[in-house]
Amino acid sequence: MEIIKSNSLSPRKCDYGDFELQPETGWKISETFIDYESKLLIVSVSNEDRSQWINTGYGRTIPTKEYKINLQTLSILSPEEWQKYFNYDKVELISEDKRCKLISQRIFEPERNSDGYQEELYDLITNERISRGSSIAFRKEKRENLMESHYRMLNEKEKQKQILDAKPTLEQYYLKRLEELTNHDDILYYYDDLNVFHLRYSDKQFILSGSGKLPTDSKEWKSMKFDLIRSYNNLDEFWNEFITLEKWYVRFKHLHAHGLNSTKALLLAKHIISFFNELRRTHDFKYQDYNHINNWSNLVWSDEYKSTELKQWCSNCYKEVYYQVRYPKYICWECMTKSKYDEKGNLLEFSNLSITGGFRITYKDSNGKTIREVETEDYCECIIDDKLFFAQEAKFGGIVIQKKD
Repeated sequence: MEIIKSNSLSPRKCDYGDFELQPETGWKISETFIDYESKLLIVSVSNEDRSQWINTGYGRTIPTKEYKINLQTLSILSPEEWQKYFNYDKVELISEDKRCKLISQRIFEPERNSDGYQEELYDLITNERISRGSSIAFRKEKRENLMESHYRMLNEKEKQKQILDAKPTLEQYYLKRLEELTNHDDILYYYDDLNVFHLRYSDKQFILSGSGKLPTDSKEWKSMKFDLIRSYNNLDEFWNEFITLEKWYVRFKHLHAHGLNSTKALLLAKHIISFFNELRRTHDFKYQDYNHINNWSNLVWSDEYKSTELKQWCSNCYKEVYYQVRYPKYICWECMTKSKYDEKGNLLEFSNLSITGGFRITYKDSNGKTIREVETEDYCECIIDDKLFFAQEAKFGGIVIQKKD
């Protein structure tokens, strides 16, 4: 890297003064900024020669260099020179509430020819380490240390909890929606292969009407003629009769377009979500049915009620787990750690190929000796507690194991 200063015969100028930065041949400037702490100019350059890029097995890494420049003298500093700007001693910091202790140290990292930070955060009540981490030291903005990050996340979690706590339960939401009903409100249009059905509120009654087969031309939907089937004194009466129909969520589809859908359908949120919660608790459904379940769930989804009202249970031990719409029959972490076997009794271990994902299956004998490893984009059946499951790469990394139908 060369710093070309400006003169009367050859004026030079960049964003940081009257000079020009000239990288070595084959290199280009990739980033420049003023370091927040020292006010030194930090210049990063990268190698443009693709033949010099490093193959890691998961991709290629571009070689980079970083320079620290004193803007007063326009000189490139060596590590010994820039280290005069900083404190490299180990520092301990106690939080204002006396609950946490941060131990941090700025260190020189010769492999990068730059500085980094090593940090450990401890809980002063339990004396246990909360977290540890490393980070780059030269930054454009003020660096957030582990303690600041910890308390920021605690504050964000508390705010989210307050928002969630302020939202109604499904039952409270149902009662609120019920009070908002007005005469002749449309609640729901749904259909099967033979008929279209219409549920509406009229004169303090819930009226179910039916028409013929759904026209293929959606322009004709609004002109359909409906005949009375039955009236109900309350919505529970309708619902209790409706769910006696086997797999109603597969048999019927709701109409969600062309003016045949109403926000009043949210009145059914309590009934629909509670029904599917029970299905997930017993796991009494097939994967092929789950698109139908999600279709009906989406009809009544709203962020106006508590998201924690959607429930899910481990498909092995039946302990309640976090709701995951992608994985309706996944098992909890404790069950994930149990021994897994193939049909021959070999031990199985599952892992990602790298931080970017992938799926690796490791087969081991009863003594724990590796027999073979397989990399695949498919899934792998496994036996846990004498029950059949399958493992696969999760959507955003990691491994997910679900019960086999």
